[in-house]
Amino acid sequence: MDAILIRSRYKVTHIQHAQDQYAALMAVDLESRDKREYLLNVYEGQLVKTYVDSFDRLRHCPAYHGIFMDKGSLVAVFDAVDGAPIDQVFYKGAQVSWQERVDAAQALFHLGLSISDYPPEIACAALLSDNLRFWPKEGRLEVQYQVRPMEDMNPREEALLLMDQIKKVLLRRFSSPKAEIRFLDSLEEQAFLTPVALYSHWLRAKEGIIRDYEALEAKSSLQRALYLCFQNLGRWCKRLWKKRKGRKA
Repeated sequence: MDAILIRSRYKVTHIQHAQDQYAALMAVDLESRDKREYLLNVYEGQLVKTYVDSFDRLRHCPAYHGIFMDKGSLVAVFDAVDGAPIDQVFYKGAQVSWQERVDAAQALFHLGLSISDYPPEIACAALLSDNLRFWPKEGRLEVQYQVRPMEDMNPREEALLLMDQIKKVLLRRFSSPKAEIRFLDSLEEQAFLTPVALYSHWLRAKEGIIRDYEALEAKSSLQRALYLCFQNLGRWCKRLWKKRKGRKA
């Protein structure tokens, strides 16, 4: 099978994703000295006009290397990124320390803030699970900019996507302290219209979450186990009371 070349420069090595009028391709730059790999977002048909405008408005994105036309298709070039997708790092039962969770949450909130000025269709795509790549031991997060077509995106949708990812990192667990539970509850109870508002809310809650975790660590194993048992029993009773109250209403 002949190699696929784009503009006689990019040799396609792998098709990451393909759908109607869009494909994400991994490709080696044959003109680079180190044969560097890039992620190419390829748009066709009606998507060309939409994403020409979107990428023309994209500013201050270090991973972005510009666009070009190739045989009627629009191609947007980004750095290729390794790392593990968020769903492979943060899942129920994952052995991740609370420090790593707090660091990852901080990285996610900072990302949401840093891309809040991007066109919404690009910012929202960046927050999809497959695009969020983590190195938890290093506290590092990078984005694989596979910019799939997403319709009717806005800052509110970006904030909702960011919240969904935060809930994976700060997952409700038996060992979650009160401040973390209060923060997760607040995400459900309050309306955040932008990632900026969400980041501000996190900054107000972060230190309390850290203090609660440090206080838990300072307890002996027995004290910590008893404290968490009573705390979770209280949560269970509260949920049961709310459920029964809802039925009576």
